Amino acid sequence: MEFPAVGYRGTSGSLISSVGAYGGYWSSVTSTSYSNFAYYLYFHSGDLYVIDNDKQTGQSVRCVR
Repeated sequence: MEFPAVGYRGTSGSLISSVGAYGGYWSSVTSTSYSNFAYYLYFHSGDLYVIDNDKQTGQSVRCVR
């Protein structure tokens, strides 16, 4: 499975940033912290993270089975 570094769009605007350096993808699981948050996997500079993040932040979606 490949997850390309597609960049992101922040909540303050519609511009895409960090294409080629940053990749982030939503989980289908809603966060237990806030109803408008979902779990989110992202990578940057060789590091990988899983956090809960606001759904308004225009991140990529990729179906993974």
